[in-house]
Amino acid sequence: MAYVGIDVHKQQSQMCTCPEAGAILPQRIETHRERCAAVFGARPQVRILLEASTARAWIAQGLEALGHEVIGADTPDAPMYAQRSRRVKT
Repeated sequence: MAYVGIDVHKQQSQMCTCPEAGAILPQRIETHRERCAAVFGARPQVRILLEASTARAWIAQGLEALGHEVIGADTPDAPMYAQRSRRVKT
């Protein structure tokens, strides 16, 4: 199974795809329902981690309707997802 991380923004979102075998593939997509459906519609099932945002609910619902597994990440829970050696936002 491939994994996708999406940093959701108002106009464009940054997304990184990690296929089962291969390098991480960065991509920017417009944060619109139609664009999300076009990018993820024909793709085999992936596990998606979405950053907390006001648009997360409709994005998650749309991606789940396409058959993908969606996990919402809240920033205060970041240590649960990855460990950092210094305190920085990104």
